[in-house]
Amino acid sequence: MTRAVDGRPERKNMMRKPLIFLLLVVGIVSLISCKENVSGEPNLIGRVVDRDGGRLLVIGDISKEEMNVSVKDILESGKYKEVYWVKVSGLKRFKIGDQVKVWFSETEDSYPAETAADKIVFVEEREG
Repeated sequence: MTRAVDGRPERKNMMRKPLIFLLLVVGIVSLISCKENVSGEPNLIGRVVDRDGGRLLVIGDISKEEMNVSVKDILESGKYKEVYWVKVSGLKRFKIGDQVKVWFSETEDSYPAETAADKIVFVEEREG
């Protein structure tokens, strides 16, 4: 520890460690609070209708039977209000017709809307 001319410890060095500690604590708390909360209800429950690049086309309230027409016809019908291109990781595990729940935080306003999944899970379907 260095001492000032009058023999007392320098305040500058004594204050540096608590300041660094305080900044680290504030940074960690900020990172934790910024993490998206995906424990609530999903933003979308729907079926995978198409795959393109690293994203899925998910449409809410569409049955498997209604998927027997082209994606273009489905989109042009205007029947479905919840239509999203969803960016996901692990795209290969999803197949056309899978029913999924999707949590997301931001969307780009377009038709279909575009978003990135914070969380996506399969819906267990019951056999009749």
